[in-house]
Amino acid sequence: MKLKQLFILLLIINSLALISVVFILSEYQKAVNQLEDAYKMQHRSLILADELRQSSDDLTRMARSYVLTGNEMFKEQFLTVLDIRNGKKPRPKYYNRIFWDFYTLDGSNPKLDGAKIPLRTLMKQAGFQDEELELLYTSQQESDDLTYLETKAMNAIKGIFQDKDGNYTIKKEPDFKLARQIMYGKQYHKAKIAIMKPLNEFYKAFESRTQKRVNESHQTVKNMETYLSLSVLFLIVLFVFSFVFIILHRIIHPIEILNKGMLKLSKNNMDIDLPQKVFMDEVSEMIAAVEVFKDNAIQLMESQKQNERLLDLAGEGIFGLDAKGRFIFVNPTASEILGYKSKELIGEYLNKTIGKHLFKKGAQQKERLMLIQKEEQSFLSKTGQLFPIDYVSTPIYTSNSTVLEGSVVVFSDITKRKEYENQLKKATLEAQNANRTKSIFLTNMSHELRTPLNAILGFTNILKKSKNIEKLEKQNIDTIYSSGQHLLSLINEILEFAKIEAGKIIINSNDFNLFKFLDEIRLMFTSKCEAKGLEFSLNIHKSVPKYIRCDEKRLRQILINILGNALKFTQKGFISTHIKANKERLYVEVCDTGIGMSKESIEVIFKPFEQIEEKKHKHDGTGLGLAITKELIEKMKGEIKVQSKVNCGSTFNFNIEIQKIDSLEDEEKIEETIVKIRNDKKLKVLVADDIKANRDLLTQLLSSYGIDTVQASDGQEVLKCIKESTFDLIFMDILMPNLDGLETTKILKKQDSTKDIPIIVISANVFEEDKQKVLDSKADSFLPKPFEEKDILNSLKKFLDIEFENEKTIEETIVLEKDLAIKIDEFAIKLDADAILKTLEDNQITGFTKDAIITLVNQFKFNKISEICSSLYKS
Repeated sequence: MKLKQLFILLLIINSLALISVVFILSEYQKAVNQLEDAYKMQHRSLILADELRQSSDDLTRMARSYVLTGNEMFKEQFLTVLDIRNGKKPRPKYYNRIFWDFYTLDGSNPKLDGAKIPLRTLMKQAGFQDEELELLYTSQQESDDLTYLETKAMNAIKGIFQDKDGNYTIKKEPDFKLARQIMYGKQYHKAKIAIMKPLNEFYKAFESRTQKRVNESHQTVKNMETYLSLSVLFLIVLFVFSFVFIILHRIIHPIEILNKGMLKLSKNNMDIDLPQKVFMDEVSEMIAAVEVFKDNAIQLMESQKQNERLLDLAGEGIFGLDAKGRFIFVNPTASEILGYKSKELIGEYLNKTIGKHLFKKGAQQKERLMLIQKEEQSFLSKTGQLFPIDYVSTPIYTSNSTVLEGSVVVFSDITKRKEYENQLKKATLEAQNANRTKSIFLTNMSHELRTPLNAILGFTNILKKSKNIEKLEKQNIDTIYSSGQHLLSLINEILEFAKIEAGKIIINSNDFNLFKFLDEIRLMFTSKCEAKGLEFSLNIHKSVPKYIRCDEKRLRQILINILGNALKFTQKGFISTHIKANKERLYVEVCDTGIGMSKESIEVIFKPFEQIEEKKHKHDGTGLGLAITKELIEKMKGEIKVQSKVNCGSTFNFNIEIQKIDSLEDEEKIEETIVKIRNDKKLKVLVADDIKANRDLLTQLLSSYGIDTVQASDGQEVLKCIKESTFDLIFMDILMPNLDGLETTKILKKQDSTKDIPIIVISANVFEEDKQKVLDSKADSFLPKPFEEKDILNSLKKFLDIEFENEKTIEETIVLEKDLAIKIDEFAIKLDADAILKTLEDNQITGFTKDAIITLVNQFKFNKISEICSSLYKS
């Protein structure tokens, strides 16, 4: 269908839809009007019914007022109400409001400014049904009967009474008592009730009918709203259909493709895709016109390509094929590459000469003409040698562009390029294998070193807690522990650098108190510098914010590396640190008076495994500290520089990106020694590890807290133990014979009976991929080897819902005489560590008191010493 016809059809459909919407809107308005009429009718009917009730009440009130007062005004008002109700006198315009209450004083005249119309007539006009009117008539009749009693009472106070025919002809003395008996007697009240009963029934019937009509009108309005919504939705769908299908699909989209095709044609690129002529409309006619232009251009290019001189000058192989796949021309370059003379190929089939291997039996024409692109192709030379090619094929059509006449193929020999690609692939594969080998080596090294370290540090930590060892033995144990920690730090540095090389270092920013952080750094290096006789200072500029956001762990690592190097290579003088901030950057300068460096050394210090070469300055380490530091600083969007001179010291400057934080809730961490589990629950833990020393370490540690343990050397033993007993938690190693820890964990987490047992995987493999494998196995947590005691206790607290009791605080166990406590307090206030130690020696203080105070002195906790002593001599 033509677009013009289609638009006319859509116009008709849209017009009909719009007319239907207008019609529905009209019906909707009618329904709304009907609803309004129902409400009005309901209101008007209520007013008339209320008037009947009110007029009866007014008559009663007026008759009683007349009987009590004898005021003729009330009798006149009584008769006026009857005349208005019966249509004998004009009805006031606003009679449905409060009316007679304003005319209760002598001399007040009511304004009767309306038309004369009986109440019954108004009721009929209001559309009351026959049953309702009958009830109203009955009520009105009863009201009229009531007026008989009221008239009798009002005549009695004038001394006029009824004769035997019921006429008021007899005159006597006024009988006020009779009048009051009539107006307040039982007969009067019965008559009043008789009026109200049919009126009450009328209200019930009326409310039911009017409410039903209101509800029906409401429903009609809702239906009209539904129809209106559906009609509008239909219009929207129709509009979207018109826009998407007609404008976009049939006009804009094919015209865009057509435009791209014409741009390619303008550049003599005949390999274009034109929109399909599906609808045979005006756009299809445009496409057909472009196809004609394309055919003409192809014919023009064909004549140009057949120019032998141009073909001879071509640097690539070119040949043409007819519709049957036979050579019609071959340029000299193609002949040279293929090893054929041109006349040897002319008239021969492509699939019988250089392309014997290219086509299957029954191949399509376009495939035989090489018009179907394939990723890799090769030609067969005259000598039978296959060589890879890169080619472009162009179809040749007849003048009407409907019959394929052949193709032109331009190709080149890419044998050398393929060789280069293969060499590159081989080199890439070798690099990947080397990297994989390195990763395997680092993994194995980490595992093999961390495994014995786990036992060394673990058992050393247990021995440190013992109270039965001599002071010299304790020093030896501390030496073993610190040496193990040093070895662990070397391993961590190597692994850290491996992560950096692999691009696996991730910067995780967190909010923290920078001042508190720097105080910890100051405390850490002040004691170390004083031990070497060095002066240490850390200066914080007023521009430095108290709270910041960055990677606290990495910043700590950077500062410790740089300050640690300064401490290593400085034997006298000072080490100073200056901290500044500017906008969103933190600037740090570390100066020392150490050995300094030559220009040659400065050029290599940030390279991995490089150290200052002089033997006298050799220190233990991997030579990775500064290399890691530089990489971390760059990861934190900063840079590091160094200035140094031999024997004059060095200055390191670095900056990192930070974010200022306005406030932060600091958490005071108080480290206390845990001695036992507070809960009385009996716990049982399974320890799985193929190395006995590791099992024994965990067993002794857990047993010291009263926890029962069972050991297993591999996954199969774990499954056996699970069947024989119930466990509250499992510590699982990864590398175990027969059945490893990860597979065992997967099995346990799949079984309903064991899936809820917490499994803590402990492994010496600490790479991120190892941790991810643990999480994928559905284990509950991961701890690296060597682990610390607090890590085990935190895991127990987290997964077993237990609490620990801590060792009594120092001030509860230190015992000093009052005079001695006062003296030590004075020295603590002056920060005089030597005086405190001398006082302890002079007074022969021994045992826990001496050890505790010396510990606090070494930790520079003079405030704590002062608090303890104050509590002793003030108590």
